[in-house]
Formats: sequence, structure tokens, C-alpha cells
Amino acid sequence: MAVQVIAEVGECFNGSMEQARRMIKKAAQEGCDIVKFQILDMDEVSVDDPEYEWFQKIELDRKSIRILKSWAEEEHIEILFTPVSVKTASFLVEEGIYTVKIASSFVRKEELIKYINEHFKTVYVSTGMAELDEVRKSVRILKKPEEVIILHCISEYPTGPLLEMRGLKALNERDAHLNMIHILKREFPAYRIGYSDHTDGIFVPLVAAAMGAEVIEKHFTLDRQTPIHNYIEKKEYMGTDHVLSVEPEALGRMVELIRRMEICQGDMEWYRSEGEIILCDFLRERYVER
Repeated sequence: MAVQVIAEVGECFNGSMEQARRMIKKAAQEGCDIVKFQILDMDEVSVDDPEYEWFQKIELDRKSIRILKSWAEEEHIEILFTPVSVKTASFLVEEGIYTVKIASSFVRKEELIKYINEHFKTVYVSTGMAELDEVRKSVRILKKPEEVIILHCISEYPTGPLLEMRGLKALNERDAHLNMIHILKREFPAYRIGYSDHTDGIFVPLVAAAMGAEVIEKHFTLDRQTPIHNYIEKKEYMGTDHVLSVEPEALGRMVELIRRMEICQGDMEWYRSEGEIILCDFLRERYVER
């Protein structure tokens, strides 16, 4: 099965439905399989939260979900949502959407997971911040869905503290801990295992795909330079996702390289290439024993 690529919109549509539509179109054009949005529930956000007003701006209601779903259908790309509560998960059921993702922050939210178990057919689970026992517990609850996909994830935005390397600032990619993909494959051999990425750039998700991740989720934005709020200077707030996201061209390049990698991997069978067969006799007989 080909690696499934999820283009994560997250906060990067800036609360603009028109921008969300452009991002759906771009995700499809760049070869992604799925485009993903988050659904917030303002009833569960404290009014004292410093991002309260921003969350209000990017909150999606049922009507918005319906519109986004129709736009994805027009672009022939699947759509995925991450609800944060039973209420927001019920929006999806009411709109006939039975594929869902459980975000890392809610992998311990038993009420939500139990609701998802009863109402959804395909479930993606991100494992950021979770201990392995917590992942096991969530997966044990999810018995009714037809498929559960488990995504290795590091909830650090972007992943890896900044280091000084040869006079340049670079992210410590060691913090991606990609060998946890192998741990998940060992623990859950009957499940598809993937990787939800928060690193800067496309190198780490490419390595993850080469290591056997069957799903790659990558944040993308139309403009990485979109401003981040500065509380002192009172500049406009546009969320934090932009700085850890890639722009469409890089997203498309990532998809292209993943597809090339799949070609290089070939099928899981032992056979010789046509070129080898043609050269076989010559290469074996050119050196004679004396």
C-alpha cells in the first residue's frame, strides 16, 4: 500500500474560509491524499487562555465543516478532522463523516475516545506526549472501528531545540525519535503505523517514510512569514503553526520524493532486474579460473 500523505492545515487558514478553500485545492494539486482541519470547542477553552480570541477566530462550526467537506469532494481529496470533544465529534457524525483523528492532547480523554469508538469507521491516533501504556489503553478502547492507524508524534513545535551548528541555527533532528515508529510496529503489528511531523522542512518525514511509516502527516501553509502575535507590541496574531509548516512547493516536493522512494523500494519479493538477467552470463563468465 502506498504511503498516505496528510496535508495538515491546522491554524494556517487563519480563520478565513476562502483561504481554507485555497489550501484544500493546493493540497490536492500537490498530490496529497488527505487534507486535515482541527475543530475547536470554545466551551472547553478558558476565557483566561492567552489564545482565546485567536481560537474564536479559527473555530469551525457545523456549517463550516459541511462547506469544507464539499470543497474537498470537488477537488477529489479526502478530508479529515480532529475534534476536541464529544460535541465537536458529533458534528462530524451529523455531517456523515466517519473518519476522524484523535490529537495527541486527547489520547487520554476517555469520554471522547469511547464516543469515537461507537461512531467512527476509521480512526487516526497521534501519540505525542503519551506513554506507551496510554497508547495501549486508547487502542484497546477502539475495538469497533474498521481501522485504527497509530501515528508516532513528538508534541514540540517545531520539534527539536535550536542548536548552533557551524555558525548556523539548526533544529536538533534527533528529537524526532523516529525509531519509535519501530517500537509501535512491534507493539501493534496488526495496525498501520505512521508519523505526524512537526519538524522544520521535509527531511525528517522522508526518513520516516523510508523507515516504514505508512502515513505521513505534514503541516503546510500558504505563507511561512505570516506574523505571530507579540503581546508587547500588540501585533496581529496568526497562530504558531506557520513557522513549523512548509509552503505548497515544498509539500509537493515531499510527496514527489516519497513516491520515488516507493518505486526504489519495489515489491516484497526476491527477483532479479531485467538488466541483471541480460548481463548475468557476461558478468559471471568474464573472469575464468586458471
